[in-house]
Amino acid sequence: MRYMEIACSNKPSNNKMSFRKGITEMVFQIPEMESYVIPHTIRVCGTLRCYKDDLNADPSGTTVALDARTGVYSTFNTVTSRSLRHQTTIEQSRHFNRFMASYLPLSSSLNDLQSHMNQTALTATNAAQIKQGVVDIDGETSFCLPLPTGLLSGTQGAGIPLSTNWGIGGLEIAIQLENDAQVFHSNTGTVAADVNAYYEITNPHLVCEVMTPAPDQLSQLMKQGSGQLTYQSISSYYDTISSTNAQINFNLGLGKVRSAFVNFIDSSKLNNAAENGLATLMPTLKTGVINNVQQIQFLKGGTQYPSLFPQNNVIRDSKDTSVCDAGVIRDYIDAVVPYTKNRALSMTLANANRNWVLGNATTIFQPYYHIADTGVCWGVGVRYDALGGAGADFRSENWGLNMILDNNDGAVVSAFIFVNSEQTLVYNPNGVQVVS
Repeated sequence: MRYMEIACSNKPSNNKMSFRKGITEMVFQIPEMESYVIPHTIRVCGTLRCYKDDLNADPSGTTVALDARTGVYSTFNTVTSRSLRHQTTIEQSRHFNRFMASYLPLSSSLNDLQSHMNQTALTATNAAQIKQGVVDIDGETSFCLPLPTGLLSGTQGAGIPLSTNWGIGGLEIAIQLENDAQVFHSNTGTVAADVNAYYEITNPHLVCEVMTPAPDQLSQLMKQGSGQLTYQSISSYYDTISSTNAQINFNLGLGKVRSAFVNFIDSSKLNNAAENGLATLMPTLKTGVINNVQQIQFLKGGTQYPSLFPQNNVIRDSKDTSVCDAGVIRDYIDAVVPYTKNRALSMTLANANRNWVLGNATTIFQPYYHIADTGVCWGVGVRYDALGGAGADFRSENWGLNMILDNNDGAVVSAFIFVNSEQTLVYNPNGVQVVS
């Protein structure tokens, strides 16, 4: 076992990556070698600095804010893993920051977010903490964080083989950076004079551990020449809903789907400097109030599956209730992190209820961006392997989600869908292939 440090292969001469300055992707190339890379040891490191405008002024004293829950992850739009030699895409995690907006609160405690993850990923538990500790400082803040995609979270086996002869021929990891308007938002919900805020990542590099097989094992692998590895892949999809009977359907083409989950946000808040585009909200109306979800149905080929009945929420019986739906929350957690294996989460009564509004409307409720415990935490989900087995087969049948909502006023809500499925990577000296 040995450690490696990989410099960003496409870094400019000043070693600064900035979406504003036209450097929209970071590429790291783990070279071909007779070794395995251990995926869960991979870390992306560097420093983050926030600026108020193109004059490189720090944002201190402004309304410029960063999503507290995701920290540096907010700057990662897409993470792509491919064979270095063959340039075949193995896994592509689109809307990665939106995925992390669901994954982090359901896999990390509040103590995690404000302790070790605050140091490694610059996360926080509230807007004031991340603004004072990351956004407003006149200087750079270091980070070193994992990439919890399906492939890079771990595989069934020793690791990812980097060999040209008995592996994938090196591993290339590309991170597409997010638009500044999606990363930053105003902590007052209004567009201020400082909407030109942008971020800059300096000295990006990747660290990891690689393992070289013993001589007798290496000799056997050289003779073998081919192989395969199985991993859990995260696929992402996007759709919008705008009616009282919302319907989402996708042809996944996946044979071993373990779970699926969805987070939502008013479409007008995406890439909007006045709003937090990484918030995970309930569907909302133009008036700024919650468009309550009364009923949820997950479908397979147009038929309810795995439940044979719709899930009726508490709001259906009591319009004035502000409590969360325990069944919805439980299924959402289970879809992101298996409920039986979940040991930490930061979803609380404070961030999973209905006591919030979109903006600064005259109400007893606070705006969504001031809610405690990392902000509003909500979504829907379903697990398909709860009773064992490899999950559900969606190769020939569409995946679907139906929701019945309150009366709609024409508001358009974005739905980010994430599907966890088992994939098999087959490799030999001639190339690699992903089998769903």
